[in-house]
Amino acid sequence: MSTQVAPLPVPSVGWWDLLAAEALKLRRSLTWVFVLLLPLLTVITGTVNYVGNQGVLSAGWRSLTSQVTLFYALFFFSVAVALIVSAAWRPEHRGTSWNAMTTMPASMVRVVAAKTLVVMVPVAVMQVVLAVLTWGSGALVLGLPGGFPAGLLVSSGVTVIAALPLVAVQSLLAMHLRSFGASVALGLAGTMVGLGVARESGLLSQVWPYSLVTRAQILGSDAMANAGGLDWAGLEPVLAASLVSGLVCWGLLLLAARRR
Repeated sequence: MSTQVAPLPVPSVGWWDLLAAEALKLRRSLTWVFVLLLPLLTVITGTVNYVGNQGVLSAGWRSLTSQVTLFYALFFFSVAVALIVSAAWRPEHRGTSWNAMTTMPASMVRVVAAKTLVVMVPVAVMQVVLAVLTWGSGALVLGLPGGFPAGLLVSSGVTVIAALPLVAVQSLLAMHLRSFGASVALGLAGTMVGLGVARESGLLSQVWPYSLVTRAQILGSDAMANAGGLDWAGLEPVLAASLVSGLVCWGLLLLAARRR
């Protein structure tokens, strides 16, 4: 009489293990190149524009940061997020990596959530890089008098929160599209739409992820006429929109992951 040996249970993977695994993958990706390159291009563009328009931009630090913020908020930040997220997902579409990921002792929802949460780290680091490079441009290159404006630090921090919906949307695209260029191209298209939407003050500018980050980054700036202030009246609409849009976008992402 033969006896059947029951298979050993597969131990489940904890959240910290998933986050650590995704962080390790991120270390080996192109992500950190974009974290440095896009803020650098932004500060160079903003500095050149500031120097070339001294007759109009005469408010020192405030003028410099408004120019850096303008280019970063309207274009460079959203494109950087698209590149970072696509780079983070790129290894999963190589060879049999996707099959290996789907057979992990953890649900796809948890795996996708961990990957997307880890992507927020380079997004936050990118904001620090922007602030450091802006300070270097103003203090070391241009020799501007006075202290570095703290408003840029506040708006950059708020932008990290406002980026939660955008990161979820780009992760949704990168999860389904094997092509690195395709998800970046769609992110660029969303950014182009956001350029027009961000100039309006209506509801769409607060819920469209690509324009929401623009409204967050320009808080307290002279970059755009409809920029909000750094008081609660300016912060509250952006934070509320980030919460609502974030819940919707993350919900769609995790629902899609569950169906993979």
